[in-house]
Amino acid sequence: MIKKTALLLSVLFISAWQNVNTAQTPLAQQAEPKYQEFITSGDALPITTIENINGNTVDLSTPDKKKLVILFATWCSDSNRMLNALNESEILNDTSIEIIAIAREEDKATVIKWRDENHIKVPLAVDVDRSIYSQFAKGGIPRLITVSQDNKIIKMNLAEGENQLAKIHWAK
Repeated sequence: MIKKTALLLSVLFISAWQNVNTAQTPLAQQAEPKYQEFITSGDALPITTIENINGNTVDLSTPDKKKLVILFATWCSDSNRMLNALNESEILNDTSIEIIAIAREEDKATVIKWRDENHIKVPLAVDVDRSIYSQFAKGGIPRLITVSQDNKIIKMNLAEGENQLAKIHWAK
């Protein structure tokens, strides 16, 4: 009987000790990634052309420019903060970069109205049915995707919070 009690106490002690150690592990190490992503660095950009809200075709396959693809929503505060920062940055004036910001699950009229009300100069397009966005990730906006001149993904970042333009990386 004493051996069984000692064994039971040992099992309980080990179990309790493992729970304490797990509780001390940082949450970031325990949790799965926030959103599933479908592209990684080195992949080909999954879209080659898109029509902007002015009806013009934007060619994202040209080898003469780097690309910055932004996935956003007009109702998202992080997207608004990031696009306003980009609006005021020198990146927007860099002729070696093709920029397109694609509004997720929004129609052209909504995006045009939002652009005009917020004085956005960033080139815009729409993804009304999420068919473009779903090639990149399961959720999370805004997303900043840098693409090399050879149309390979350099980096995709979820750009929530502050100092979002610092998440734009051109080096691998």
